[in-house]
Amino acid sequence: MYKLIISARTKKELKQISKSHQEAIITALEEIKEDPLIGKPLTRELTGRFSFKVGVFRIIYRVKGKDKTVQVITAGHRLKVYK
Repeated sequence: MYKLIISARTKKELKQISKSHQEAIITALEEIKEDPLIGKPLTRELTGRFSFKVGVFRIIYRVKGKDKTVQVITAGHRLKVYK
């Protein structure tokens, strides 16, 4: 099992999402914690990061295998997280 590191920015973004979607994202984070390679590897300027779908929301994160950590970079609506 990997350790989750959630950035302050991500915590702030999660507070702006409805409670039902927050719960879905938290459930997805638990899945990512178990198997961080479950997400889609991103390309181009986002190489080295992964994206995990939760409805219209996305979780963008980076996996550090040596430390066994998952750094959550951002979580939010799909139109905003890739910018």
